[in-house]
Amino acid sequence: MFGTRVLLLTAVLVLAGPCFANSMQDKRQVSREQAAALAQQQYPGRIVKVQTVREFYRIRLVQPDGRVITVVVDGKTGRVKKDGN
Repeated sequence: MFGTRVLLLTAVLVLAGPCFANSMQDKRQVSREQAAALAQQQYPGRIVKVQTVREFYRIRLVQPDGRVITVVVDGKTGRVKKDGN
């Protein structure tokens, strides 16, 4: 009986995984490219890396003075802020 419950729960989680992944992707209205452009507008520099983290984008930039900063762009609203602020 316990084994059947575990097997059923495992099957539900495996089948539900792609549904949750798609729903997170649907929540993003800003594309990866748009997020990078928004970050560069507010914080000029060369983009080194773009990561997707849930509904946010983490963008690493090298600024003209050589400093490396990380910027977070909200995938729903396009709001840009420097990481850590």
